[in-house]
Amino acid sequence: MSATPAGTAGQVRPRPLPLPDVLVAPHFPDPHSPGMTGLASYLARRGARVTIAPQQDGRRTELLQRLDRTGAVLHPVVPGTTTSLVWGGDNAAVPEILDLATGRGLPSLGHSRAVELLAGTAPTVVAVAGSHSTAMAAAALTCALTVRDPGWILTAAPCGDAPGYDGSGEVLVVDLCPDTALHEAAPPGWRHRALGAGLRPAVTLVTAVDVAPPAFATREEALDETEALARRSESVVVWAGQPGCDELLERLRRAPGPRVVTVGRGEGVDVAVLGLLWSGEDHRLTIEAGGERSTVTVPVTGTRSALGVAAAFAAGWALGVSPADLADGLGAFPGVERSLSRLGTVGGVTVMESRAQHPEEIAADLQGARMLTEGAVVAVYEPVGHQRTVALAHRISEALTAADHTVLLPVHSTPARSQRHDDGAEALARAGSGGTLVIPEPGPCQPSPETLAASLAHRGDLILTIGPDAARRIGPRLLAALD
Repeated sequence: MSATPAGTAGQVRPRPLPLPDVLVAPHFPDPHSPGMTGLASYLARRGARVTIAPQQDGRRTELLQRLDRTGAVLHPVVPGTTTSLVWGGDNAAVPEILDLATGRGLPSLGHSRAVELLAGTAPTVVAVAGSHSTAMAAAALTCALTVRDPGWILTAAPCGDAPGYDGSGEVLVVDLCPDTALHEAAPPGWRHRALGAGLRPAVTLVTAVDVAPPAFATREEALDETEALARRSESVVVWAGQPGCDELLERLRRAPGPRVVTVGRGEGVDVAVLGLLWSGEDHRLTIEAGGERSTVTVPVTGTRSALGVAAAFAAGWALGVSPADLADGLGAFPGVERSLSRLGTVGGVTVMESRAQHPEEIAADLQGARMLTEGAVVAVYEPVGHQRTVALAHRISEALTAADHTVLLPVHSTPARSQRHDDGAEALARAGSGGTLVIPEPGPCQPSPETLAASLAHRGDLILTIGPDAARRIGPRLLAALD
């Protein structure tokens, strides 16, 4: 199959079609759920009348303040105005809102369906899909495609930017991260949707194909859904060498289908990473595409993150953007929020944070943390989802062996569950860990997780918080405990 870049830069840029009726005035009852912030931000910037459910405790969190700056309004459902409920699966959202919407016949949309409807209004869609490691590649694409002034709907914002943005209207970048489907309960009428079921992207970038419950219970299921999305695409870019990607390539070669572009460090790939140099502060990438070499320097830590930037380069090249324009755009890429981000150093101990959830991501970020210190690495780990944690307990424990000590936080899972809420932690404890696994005891007289983590670290060590919620909030408290 040809790997010549498609498309022509400089074409007339059409504006997108009008917003779908159901998304003209959407209400978000759980804006903190994965992917919801990017979706709400994009809709608000497109001119939708976005309303956000007020927090039950009355707080205006940093996230809500950022949404407010995009035009979203902190307000309950507006009778006669609200056109749909966009729900992220958080059963901690006010039940009355769900009941009210159902009673009034308002459509309830999940993240994937809303993204599909919006993608249908964009002339050119670039999708980033995979069982994990989509955040870095998707965010890097927003800079790589600067010459096309893209819009985007992301699960993780580029540092200092928004996770949702309305560009010129020609190109829309969407992150189909499976974590947007992590909820383990659903509203009335909810149906499972296959990965990007309504999407027909110009380019789909596949980062990995692996088990990722509850989205992908088996690798075979992940392969089936990813192949279906790839075959609905004009071009598919595959991150060669990543879990399941070689199997996907074999499937795609069995029958005529999309144009396939491979990217990676090995021989025989269409977009080759010839050099990968870590300076201690950034990565210098040398990339060859179509016989032309480009050099890009990006402030990202960890080999996997750097290769994610290279994958974004390949996706932009497949779209028809020149290597020179891609390199210029990526030169301004600031990295991704909470992707091995440094929070501070106190008493010679550095505290950083990670958004990793899948075992492969956890292992990669701990490897990246090792690159930043000659001392010990202490992980403060928050498992995500009971179903995922129990199913992948052995792989998660194996990934955590890269840390010298691990302080285990409770499993993050907001939906109500009938089974015990410590089953995930017990599964991890049974699986064991090569390092020291510390499980804080509950109770007012017991040391807090941040106190335990601080006691395990010494001058020259690094503490890495890993997880979406409690791990994010514990970072500032860790700095105070170290002080």
